[in-house]
Amino acid sequence: MKRLFSLALFCILISTVVVADQPGRAELLGSPKVVEGAAEPVFVELTAEQLQQQLKVVSSRSYAFYGFNNSEVQIHLPRCDNSVYASVEFSPARLRDSKGNEVQFERERGIYDHDTHHDEVRFAPVEGKSPVEFDRVEGTITLRYPIRMRTVAIKAGGVPPVGLALTIDGPFVSWSDPEETLPEAASFTPVEQFRAIDASGRRLEQNSWKGFSMSGGVTTETYAYWGEVAEIRLDIVEEWADFNISYSLPSIKPLPATRAGTPPKSHEVRVTPGGSVDIQIVTRAEPQAEPAEGGMSKDDVLAELKEMGFRRFDANSFMLAATTGKADVLKLFIAGGMPVDTESGGRTALLSAAMMGHVEAGKVLIDAGADVNQTDISGSPPLAGLVMKCSATELVQAFIDAGADLAVKLPGGMTLRQMAKLTKCSENARVLKEAGAK
Repeated sequence: MKRLFSLALFCILISTVVVADQPGRAELLGSPKVVEGAAEPVFVELTAEQLQQQLKVVSSRSYAFYGFNNSEVQIHLPRCDNSVYASVEFSPARLRDSKGNEVQFERERGIYDHDTHHDEVRFAPVEGKSPVEFDRVEGTITLRYPIRMRTVAIKAGGVPPVGLALTIDGPFVSWSDPEETLPEAASFTPVEQFRAIDASGRRLEQNSWKGFSMSGGVTTETYAYWGEVAEIRLDIVEEWADFNISYSLPSIKPLPATRAGTPPKSHEVRVTPGGSVDIQIVTRAEPQAEPAEGGMSKDDVLAELKEMGFRRFDANSFMLAATTGKADVLKLFIAGGMPVDTESGGRTALLSAAMMGHVEAGKVLIDAGADVNQTDISGSPPLAGLVMKCSATELVQAFIDAGADLAVKLPGGMTLRQMAKLTKCSENARVLKEAGAK
């Protein structure tokens, strides 16, 4: 999970990290504090097809004082707490004016809004304060949604779900997730993934102290609560569904100045007139042994991935394999059904492999049909970084053979060939010249 990843590097340097003074056991037990009016999350069970019908992608405008009237693309999810655990990745979008010319912008990633159950990406001006104006926006969204969830309760001294280690010691709770089995809840929502309950069934308030330790490559987190913890409740996902969503939406009219800082009175979601949205189900969680490429079943693929140190079949793990140049791992992901242009953090696997100059990994992705012209969040194509990798001429040639656009301009108006020459990658410059690059 992301919170564990962000801590990993720091935890390598020291065995334990404490972000505040650890409170004493007597202090915590002697001053119990409960969360008033705390409610348990409400989950619903859906099929992939039912979810497909409920998803909506629309054009909108920001009403916040900061960035007022900036255009947005929003994805609206079902109005239930499953949506808190959804994973939404927006690909780099393309904005065009009425003549079809591309419009420059800066991308701002929004956050999940628990009140409206939507997530968003915003388009801000490159410079100046006026909103960026355009005729149409096109892009894709990758969605992973928990269609079946449940809450489990683990009492002090009890056995946690498989893959999770958890210990309750009075007001302290320590846990680790070596198999990365838990989903991750969106920030700034009333849904808490770990909920500490006392013997009377009341939810205990969490102390600000947190501790972290690492052993054998596994991170353990320790939390403190104001009172004796009798049980921990946590949410787990039993089935996921994955979707690829493509959209082509017109810009909508700016909001009146009187709306600045004022949210809409109604949360009704209306389809954007003149827009086109295509929602495709990529995977359903139910089939567990579908045949994969080369006669391998999905279960076989997952088993081999685990042997190679990849415990999850998801976009983040696919991206990690590309970033570290593990061509054999990428082949397994692709054989198991991972879409080759899957994105994570606004970047495809091919962009990641090219950025690091991993020749074999990049060739595997290109051979599998990866888009050689897909840009990252900033609008930079894969070749922009690759031409500066002098040892990656073979991969540069693979991009050329696959139809990469050699006329793209880099910041400052520099061409790909000029960048290769500037960085003294003469072989890269040569193959670009032979392919007709200026």
